[in-house]
Order: sequence, then C-alpha cells, then structure tokens
Amino acid sequence: MKTREVKLGEVANVKGGKRIPKGIGLINIPNGHPYIRVRDLNNKRLLELDNSYEYVDNETQKVISKYTVKTGDVVLSIVGTIGLVAIVGRTLDGANLTENCVKLSSFHGVNRDFLYYYLRSDCGQQEIRCGTVGAVQAKLPIKNIQNIAINLPDYTTQERIASLLLSIDRKIELNQKINDNLAA
Repeated sequence: MKTREVKLGEVANVKGGKRIPKGIGLINIPNGHPYIRVRDLNNKRLLELDNSYEYVDNETQKVISKYTVKTGDVVLSIVGTIGLVAIVGRTLDGANLTENCVKLSSFHGVNRDFLYYYLRSDCGQQEIRCGTVGAVQAKLPIKNIQNIAINLPDYTTQERIASLLLSIDRKIELNQKINDNLAA
C-alpha cells in the first residue's frame, strides 16, 4: 500500500479550547452549555451528552463562546493525560471545550474516522509522545500537534480501513452491552 507523509496541520485545522475564567466554577444543572473536560474522553469513541457532564453558566458562556466544538470534530487531550481521542457526537454540538484539549476540524484529504484511529494507534500515540514537552506538567503544544506526521494512504483506502475498524468497535460495544445485561 502506497502512502504519503503529511503533517496533521496540513489536513485538519487545530484549535485549542478555553479555560473558564478564574473564580468561576462549573455547575451540575443542565442548561444547554456543556463543558467537555479531559475526563469525558476516557475510553469513548463517540462523545455524547450524559449525566456526568458539567456546564458553564450563561454569563461564562458569553465569554468562552468562541471555543466550542461541532458534531464530527475530533477532540485530543493535550495536558495531563495526553493522547486521549474522541469524536464529538450530535448531542454535544456547540459544547464548550476545555483548554486541556484541542479540536481537529475542517478535514481535507483525510477521512475523519481514519484520523481518529490513526491518533489512537501505537504509531499515532508515539507521534503524540514525541511532541509532548514539560517535566512537571506534560503538555502537547498546538505547533507540535500540527507537526504530527501521518502516513496517509489514498482516500478510498482510508475509508476502507476506518470502516473495518468501526465495525470491530461496534461489535465490541454490542458484546459489552450483552455482557452488562447478563451480569445484571
């Protein structure tokens, strides 16, 4: 299979999230302004709103409203627990994004699902580790994310690879639900 090496910044826009203002806390009362944190990415392929999410109040939303995600964006954690990856689902369209993550969007020449699986792969995680800096608090700077190298096959091959991996993930999810039901 023939591939070409590209930098992530060549095939997707990389944009950081936003810290909530100092002295402001998140709230537990659902209000239409969910706030995606690093812990929300744990072992999830698709991020969907559930009762574990916290929210920002209406005033804070006005201040951080430029740092939201859209359905289909890929989210990558960049501070603390670095390298968690998930895709934004429809119930989190317009959600706010923590400063400890970036969103990848506006994909050109790369299949979104292929990119997701690449970043989760050993190869992608190695690239992420190579770009990580900091001894006390590890961090993955945006310029280093943009320079992540990806060996990209042609688009049709990307679609086939992503489709195969997605079917495996769906089968695993189904088996997990069956096991959970049996355990209950």
